[in-house]
Amino acid sequence: MNSSTERDAYEGRCLRVAAAARQNGLTLTKVEKPHAIEVSRDGKSLQFPIVTDDRLWRETTVEEAFYSVLVDARGWAAADLTDAIVVQLADDAEKAEVNLIKHDLEDERARIGELTTMLGGEPQLAALYATADLT
Repeated sequence: MNSSTERDAYEGRCLRVAAAARQNGLTLTKVEKPHAIEVSRDGKSLQFPIVTDDRLWRETTVEEAFYSVLVDARGWAAADLTDAIVVQLADDAEKAEVNLIKHDLEDERARIGELTTMLGGEPQLAALYATADLT
């Protein structure tokens, strides 16, 4: 498969996922500063930060940004930072970083929960994951 075909497949997936989100009543908007995708519905909104530089952000479509949110959400949802894992990861110098990771995990899971509510429930989020080929 050549890179043009791979890019076309990726862009098609992003467009399908964004279309499915819109069919569920979501509005997707790119926010310039800070780089984020804003998801809104029925007067409620939430932002998912996107880590990137200014040039790449300008080149990123709203559909690509939303797809990246789903990829990240799927990863965060599967993350498991049990105490046993934390003990393995952290010596005294790294404990502060582990606490930051735990905080990030809590924030991301809260955003995923809000997105799930906006979509109307777990089945709708699962359908978006399926559309994104993230099952």
